[in-house]
Amino acid sequence: MHTSQMFASGAVNLDLDGTAIAHFILFTAFVVLMKDLIFDPLLKVFDERERRTAGAIDDAREFDDKAIALKGEYDQRLEEVRRDAAVDRDRVRAKLNQLEDELAGSARTAVSEQLGTGLAAIQREVGTIRKDLEGQRPALASQIASRVLGREVRS
Repeated sequence: MHTSQMFASGAVNLDLDGTAIAHFILFTAFVVLMKDLIFDPLLKVFDERERRTAGAIDDAREFDDKAIALKGEYDQRLEEVRRDAAVDRDRVRAKLNQLEDELAGSARTAVSEQLGTGLAAIQREVGTIRKDLEGQRPALASQIASRVLGREVRS
């Protein structure tokens, strides 16, 4: 049979001789030798890396859980502080309003007293001026009449 006929028929011609068996034995020895020298240590490195990675991931999850719990506690405490601050702020505002009302009342009282004192002083001054003008009335009437008439008038 020619080579072209063998390829056309799809037949495989396998020659099993000593070389093929030697190749098989050498390959098997190579695999066994490489298993002990390369494959097993490499698999140990991969396993250790996987163990450390999984451990690091577990540690990271644990830290995440702790962080979430701490954030929740922080938020709760912050809300409590805000509520306390709002209560304190309202208490201070009420106290300030009370002080403002007291000060405004004191100021009104003081102003009323000063106004009353001032009005009394003005009324006294007006009374004094009226008395002075009453005493001067005849003289002033004579002066006004003299000017209007153009001659001197005596009271």
